[in-house]
Amino acid sequence: MKKLGNGYYALSRFQCQDAIQAFGSLPSAQQGTPWVLSQMGRSHYEQAAYAEAEKFFRRMRVQAPSRLQDMEVYSTILWHLKRETDLSFLAHELVDSAWHSPQAWCAVGNAWSLARDPEQALRCFKRATQLDPKFAYAFTLQGHEHVTNEEYDKALTAYRQAIGADRRHYNAYYGIGRVQERLGAYEKAYDHYYAAQTINPNNAVLICCMGGVLEKQKQMVQALHAYTKAAELAPRAAQTRYKKARALLTVGQIEAAQKELMILKDLAPDEATVHFLLGTLYRNTNERQLAVRHFTIALALDPKAGPKIKEAIESFEEDVPMDDSMMA
Repeated sequence: MKKLGNGYYALSRFQCQDAIQAFGSLPSAQQGTPWVLSQMGRSHYEQAAYAEAEKFFRRMRVQAPSRLQDMEVYSTILWHLKRETDLSFLAHELVDSAWHSPQAWCAVGNAWSLARDPEQALRCFKRATQLDPKFAYAFTLQGHEHVTNEEYDKALTAYRQAIGADRRHYNAYYGIGRVQERLGAYEKAYDHYYAAQTINPNNAVLICCMGGVLEKQKQMVQALHAYTKAAELAPRAAQTRYKKARALLTVGQIEAAQKELMILKDLAPDEATVHFLLGTLYRNTNERQLAVRHFTIALALDPKAGPKIKEAIESFEEDVPMDDSMMA
């Protein structure tokens, strides 16, 4: 019971590694119970380890197909993994077994969202909040859909309703941060990302978002600190390592940037932006042959970026930035 309590307490404070350790120390008979499997799945989900989280929730569903708690989280995990068939099946099962549960309507909404039908998704998320006005997660999902539709005022309203339902719902603070960042209010965006990170201090995505806002404010050294911390928390996150490498290159730490890019090249060998950054690095160190080689690889991987890459190959005098929006 003490181990169960320690795991639950750690997860409630978003100390996910401690929670995983506590639940992992339980006897095997207890580790396989639906409640523990669900807590383990949530612990991985809060760290954005969606593939690992999905394994625990799948096992839990086999043992307890009628369980509703945390099913909104499971449906979001399937949304992140782009598992459209599995998500649709889950939504149908939940609606058939528990028509009046907000979790079921969140799952249906996530299924419509993955199918790129935001209007239907919003109807489902609103139905969830009608069934339970204190269900903060459904308000946040509404906000995400409004952001997709570029309805920023509606998104902010939904996120604030989520915070009203649950003051510690960090996803809503993150959502407000995203909206403020898109509107160019970088200081407000940073404040909300920071509020979310205060609640969930070990989430690499939140820390990376803080770094992104700092970078847009030309505070590269502080941004680099944020990217470094995020990379430590999620060492296999390619996007985070890419941003860290780019920041290192910007502040002139060439050797550190090169080490980071070597790791990144193994993590994401088919990403054009990685090879473009390597080409930029070698151009800055006057290693022409290596620079041309990586620029050429980048061109082969992403022909759409041809003009910028060709310009970089032809000119070894000025730095030509490349859009990193394609990085997964």
